[in-house]
Amino acid sequence: MAAYALRRAVTSVGLLVLSSVLIFVVLRLIPGDPTVLKLGGSGEEVDPRALAALRHELGLDRSLAYQYVHWIDGILHGDFGLSYFSQYPVTTLITERAPATLELTVTALLIGLLIAVPPAVVGAIWGNRVFDSLLSGFIALGMATPSFVSGILLIVFFGVKLDLLPTQGYVSLANDPVASLKTVLLPAITLAIAIAAPLMLILRSSLNDVASAPYIRTARAKGLLKGKVVLRHLLPNATIPALTMVGVIIGSLLGGTVIVEYVFARPGFGSLMVDAVYQRDYEVLQALVLLAAAAFIVSSFVIDVLYGVLDPRLRVRSPAA
Repeated sequence: MAAYALRRAVTSVGLLVLSSVLIFVVLRLIPGDPTVLKLGGSGEEVDPRALAALRHELGLDRSLAYQYVHWIDGILHGDFGLSYFSQYPVTTLITERAPATLELTVTALLIGLLIAVPPAVVGAIWGNRVFDSLLSGFIALGMATPSFVSGILLIVFFGVKLDLLPTQGYVSLANDPVASLKTVLLPAITLAIAIAAPLMLILRSSLNDVASAPYIRTARAKGLLKGKVVLRHLLPNATIPALTMVGVIIGSLLGGTVIVEYVFARPGFGSLMVDAVYQRDYEVLQALVLLAAAAFIVSSFVIDVLYGVLDPRLRVRSPAA
């Protein structure tokens, strides 16, 4: 198991290094110059001497290789650089916005799991066609509807029509837990719908596949109740394929909050990333994208290790592999 985890760890580190290179290069290919935007001109109106001085101050007149090595060296020392526009440390900006985003992602994940897992299990135990049709309709609607559309509908219904929940803003969980829960509920449900639909699809498919396995038929032949067969034998084995979707969901949550936070005016990574895109603030943007990539890679690594724990066959590799 240790060798299996080590192989996955080395692969994950390699993917993270490759991701950092791609992020650094691709962001430099985005049209627009942050120095021109900071000086408030269109390029032709900017004083060339002021432009050259600013590029030198920000280190943008150095080679891309030097800029990349300087950026990675700073990351290894816990320094993501300075924002081109606010001149605040990127680490400080991320730390200030992290609580709002983390609260949203954790709440959305919990709600998504509650929406997806219990109905899928009930459907496997009950076997009612009407209930299965309702689940299929939710899956189709949830996967077809963009998150920002779901968010707007929730704002109109629960925020405007019923006036039950706030539609914008953020309250710290430490300052006021009740108000914090109210402000996070609508954006969390918006994300949870996008999480629950594909997860329910995979879990239902896995449950149907495992249900035809010989050991399931044997358990039923012994006279075990259908609920016990599902909970003790069917669900644990059907969960293994569903772990892949959970890993993808966890890894993509950080990036998926961008639009939702912007719709609900939540001061998290979403608004910070949007502002960085408009301003071509490379230091902020590449740090946020790298964090999203790291979250995806780390979650995939954890899922791979869990696979190895749950299914020992995955730890066995041929000498050629």
